[in-house]
Amino acid sequence: MNHVKRAALAAWLTALLLLLGGCVSQLSERSMADLSDAEIHPDASAPTQDGVQDGELLCTLYFLNEDGSRLIPVTRSVTVQGGESRAQAALGALLLGPQEGENGVSWPELGTARGERLLEVSCGVATVNLPASLRTLSQEMLYAVRMAIANTLTEFSEISYVNVLIGGREEGLDLGATLPVGTFTRIDDLDVSARFSRLYEQRLSPGGVTLLTTLYFPAAEGGLLLPEVRSIAYAQVSPIEYLYTLLGEMGKGASLALCAQDVPAPMDYIEEMPEIVRTEDGYVAIELRLNRELEPALEASGITLETYMAMLTDTLMGFVPGVEGIRVMIDGEIEKSLATRDDFEGCIGAPATLYVMNGKGLSRVQRVLPQARADDARARLSALMALGGENLFALPDGLTQEDILAVFVGDETIAVNLSGRFRDALAALGPGQERAAVYAMVNTLTEGARASRVAFFFEGEQVQTLAGELEMRGTFVRNPGMVVTDDGSVGVL
Repeated sequence: MNHVKRAALAAWLTALLLLLGGCVSQLSERSMADLSDAEIHPDASAPTQDGVQDGELLCTLYFLNEDGSRLIPVTRSVTVQGGESRAQAALGALLLGPQEGENGVSWPELGTARGERLLEVSCGVATVNLPASLRTLSQEMLYAVRMAIANTLTEFSEISYVNVLIGGREEGLDLGATLPVGTFTRIDDLDVSARFSRLYEQRLSPGGVTLLTTLYFPAAEGGLLLPEVRSIAYAQVSPIEYLYTLLGEMGKGASLALCAQDVPAPMDYIEEMPEIVRTEDGYVAIELRLNRELEPALEASGITLETYMAMLTDTLMGFVPGVEGIRVMIDGEIEKSLATRDDFEGCIGAPATLYVMNGKGLSRVQRVLPQARADDARARLSALMALGGENLFALPDGLTQEDILAVFVGDETIAVNLSGRFRDALAALGPGQERAAVYAMVNTLTEGARASRVAFFFEGEQVQTLAGELEMRGTFVRNPGMVVTDDGSVGVL
């Protein structure tokens, strides 16, 4: 092929890519004049309100065999309702039990699970909170249900660990609530009865027990908590031993970079050794007597007492079996007579990956958002706006929530309707900043999403260009080629 033909073919391919998917880094683009008369239509319409399209998910659910002694995997298509995650859809389908035609499997009646904290996923850790009514099940059946939930959820790449609580607390493996189950990982051995028997024997172990345990630590900013899983050795099989050991582990601090690194160690502020007591109202509670020096220590670290209480409550209630709440006293005064996980709904955060301008391209940064909104498209755009206060460029200064008119997430395309003020702010940027801002939005919105394209509308209409470099009509494809790698090079598509 001669040079003229090769040049013509290259020009044709470039124009085709622009027409189909917006502008792509690493490609030589045609000038705006060449496309000004072309009709380019997006594969989505301008949204008037936020929404998420329902989808279908092929997943594996783990039920029980007829006598409840083994897990049985069942592959099924599940509807992911608008706003649900894949894990939420799979968990909901599992809790409803087998469908007609799924023979040879069984499932106990679990009742209706309620509340925002039915499922939380953050940092690879899923926490499921089942209704307290499940305590009527036998210990072995309850363990089988928890194991089935763990194997179902770890089918998803974003989940490595699973906690299953009953009524907001660790129920324990035995009736005496001496041995917690701890945090599950994926289990290839589906023999529930054999595994339960092996674990049950550990309650009599004189040498203690080692279990995976989820601890919570305050995020560096925002008053939210992040989970961290550790393998912890407990010297004795005893709830009071678990309590002392966990307080000591929290004092070691978090290893996650997104967590606060100077959290006051609980044991440094203990006035009297912690106890498990029965309150005046008849509840079994962990009683923590702390001294007044905790308050200035929290102020110096930038952590509120409420966040610190949430850290203690979620960590201890998620592992120490048989307790119904936590009573915290500071200098003899009761701060919380009976704190439970329900008192701290919405306190769990989750990392969200955002994209910002960095020299030759874009860089990834992580910020902690409320767990329930970490995958929400509007919340991610709002987080991009907030980066301006950190001297990181992603979007022009001065934009607010009101400038995001609506975002609709479809199977393949995310349609974003922005204000005229948003359009004017982008149009005032230089060409390099315009490209960075547009692709910062595209890559941020499609991060971890089923949709890989974004269509931009301004006041319900598409515009041909903003700052004069990008063709804004049609849809933009997620562009990993603009991301600057750790060695400073720009990724190649």
